[in-house]
This record gives sequence, structure tokens and C-alpha cells, in this order.
Amino acid sequence: MCVKLEAVFWTLMVMWAAETGVMGDQCDWNGSGLSSNTERGVTPVYLRCREGSVSWLYPRGALRLLFRPPLPADERDFKVCVRVIRRPDPPDLFHSMRFNDTAPRERFPARLFLEGPRALAPLYAPDDGDPRELRCFRSRNGHAALYVEAEPDDGPRRRVATFRYEARPIIKKHYDPTTADCRPCSDEELELAFCTSDLVSRGVIISSEPRDDLDSTQLTLRLTKLIRATGHDGDPKGTPGLKADDDYYRYEVDNSVERSAHRKRRKRSLHAHVHVAAACGAAAGAGEFLLMARRRLGRYSLVCAPRLHQWRALVDRRRADGMAHCLLQH
Repeated sequence: MCVKLEAVFWTLMVMWAAETGVMGDQCDWNGSGLSSNTERGVTPVYLRCREGSVSWLYPRGALRLLFRPPLPADERDFKVCVRVIRRPDPPDLFHSMRFNDTAPRERFPARLFLEGPRALAPLYAPDDGDPRELRCFRSRNGHAALYVEAEPDDGPRRRVATFRYEARPIIKKHYDPTTADCRPCSDEELELAFCTSDLVSRGVIISSEPRDDLDSTQLTLRLTKLIRATGHDGDPKGTPGLKADDDYYRYEVDNSVERSAHRKRRKRSLHAHVHVAAACGAAAGAGEFLLMARRRLGRYSLVCAPRLHQWRALVDRRRADGMAHCLLQH
């Protein structure tokens, strides 16, 4: 098996050197296999951000993805997690619980290989029997490259290989709001999480269920007061499930609060799915929480969740000393 993979590796390298493909140098990459001159060509793509997405329409040949995220000078190595998208995600915010389910999973039309010093190591295959959509790997000496090899065409139908990625430093010397670990947040972490999270809301946890495909526990929340929610493009109005008459708050650059002009009372409860690492063993609990989550790999991931009375006490202290980093709310 190793010999075969090594042969594939060097074959791909020769083809890549022989053909110059369309090169990306950005956070996201979108391309089509129909623009490739040959079904055996390799297109180099340079991804220089901490997170982004790749969408490959009508995949042919292969992509070589080179990850070069911006890192502090003393943090050379990093960890990359890739999530293959096999069906559309449900809306982030929704009124009806029927949004728990989406369309059936489709076969992902490509295989992923991690570039090693002498051979390619299999990372994901549609038929490898592993239900996880999420696969992670580490850089080696500050370098990480991934090959995405298209599966053979099985007919004229439209195919697209889409996945999201996130690159994070391995060594953590400071609080990073993208990290959702299992320990309670300190006061400083709570404040920073409030100011920077994509979702900030008061809410009640009504259910939890394991998500083996995402290696997480999915918490279903009933939101009692939505303070901030950003859409997939960073625009709160672009968030699925929110309509023009929904009551939401949006933070501007100067940390002032813009309140919706429409102050109608909701007739239906607003819900959200938030994910916690499976190792944390999270479950539904009684009481109201101040929930702060950041979008990671397309889904909300919990950052901090203090009980509401704890958060109110912290807000009162910060208002008294005037040292808050942004306008805190409860």
C-alpha cells in the first residue's frame, strides 16, 4: 500500500510540474474542472487565511492545496481541520424544529490525501467507512499540503466538491475566541467572547444529541433574547430564519448598538443549534444562560456560556469601573 501511495505521489508531482493550473491566493477558492486541459492535471491553490472554503465544480484531475495561514512569529506549526460538505447545512436560526433535518447526504466526489515527506497519506474517501465529515492534520516544519483527487465521472450530472477549512496555531499563549474548550471562561474571556462572537443570546438549552459526523454534541437552544447574530456573510440580515420584523441587535465598528426599528413581539420561539466538542460531554441543563458562539467550519461552536445571573454580575462590575472593551448587554 505504501509503495502504491508513493507512486501516486510522484506521479501527481510530475503532472503538477508539467501543467500550470489556475492558482488561488486567498481565503476561498472557487473553480471548475471544465477549465482544466487534461483530466490528469494538478491545479495548485494557495490558501493564506486562518479559515475559508473550497468549491470545485465538475472536479477533474486534482488540486494541490498549500496552507499558509498568518501566524505569530513564534508559532510556526499549525493544525488544519477540513470538513467535507455532503449536504446543505440547516439554517443557523430557525422557528420550526423541522430544520433539524436537511436533504439526504450525497456522495462527496473526491478523495483527500495529506502530503508527506515521501508519500501521500489517505485522509478521506467517500467509501472509507468513516462517518465523520471532519478530518484534521498538523503541519510539518510549518508546511502543510493537501491533495484533492477527483473521482471518475459517473455520468453527465452536476457534481461539486465543497469543503471548509480552519487553520489554528498548535501552541496557545493567549486567549483565542476560536477555541471552544471544556473549561469555564474567566471574566476576561467572557468579555472578549461577548465582544467578538458571531452569536450572542440569552437562551435555554432544550436538548442535546451526539453528532458523530462532526465529532461534537449538538445543543438545541430556545433563544429568549437575541443580542447579536451574524449571517454567513457577516451580515445579520443575511442570517437564515431572521425576517425584517425580528428584534435583533447589531454591533457597529465603534461598539455602539443599532436596534431594529421594528419592535414587534415574536409570536414564535426562535431556536439555534450550537456545537460543543464531543469530549466535553455537554448536555441540556436547567436555567437561562448567556450563550456566546463563533461560526467554525460553517456551524456555530460554543465559546462561553455563563449562567445569566453570573453574566449580569460581571456586566454590573464592568459598568461600575468603566473598563469594558465594548458595550456589554444582558
